[in-house]
Amino acid sequence: MKNLMKCFICGNTFSENSPEAAMPFCSQQCKLLDAGRWLDEEYGLPIENEESIQQPEEFFENHS
Repeated sequence: MKNLMKCFICGNTFSENSPEAAMPFCSQQCKLLDAGRWLDEEYGLPIENEESIQQPEEFFENHS
């Protein structure tokens, strides 16, 4: 079987042509688990430092 991929959530290998695949995950269940982790803030994007974060009022002052 060619074009095998590894699911980021469960680690199972699957074909991207598999009817169960929900790219880049092996199934809809793994896709939903990943989305839930983002929503629960288990994942996040790195921030260089706190000073680089603009507060909403600063943003609007600088972009008016």
